[in-house]
Amino acid sequence: MDFLEVLAEIVGSILIFLKPLVVPIGQWMVDWITTTTQFFKENLGASLTFYIVICAILVVSGIVINILWPGDRPGSIFSKGVEKIEEYEDKIGVSEDEDIVDEIKRCKDCGNPVGDSEICPLCGARQI
Repeated sequence: MDFLEVLAEIVGSILIFLKPLVVPIGQWMVDWITTTTQFFKENLGASLTFYIVICAILVVSGIVINILWPGDRPGSIFSKGVEKIEEYEDKIGVSEDEDIVDEIKRCKDCGNPVGDSEICPLCGARQI
């Protein structure tokens, strides 16, 4: 619970510090949204066609964007390049793993990996 209290105090102090910036920005957002809605009420009347057209444009553009760039997996434009990179990374990973295992220095007596040490930590044999 102490951790949560400290975290709440930190967040509170950050918000108090940023209050001179956040309050004017919030007031500006309220003002422009109010002005925009008043403009639409006065010039477009009670007709919902404008809002329906905007909604349709947003929905169609969202569908098109999700088809071209479907989230975590790359889009169709980039799939060929990504496959080549993945194949190359797989080849590199296999060759590096084999080289690392072959280069490990082992104890002459017990075969335990000793690294750069002169004495084996398992059996205590000197590595000269």
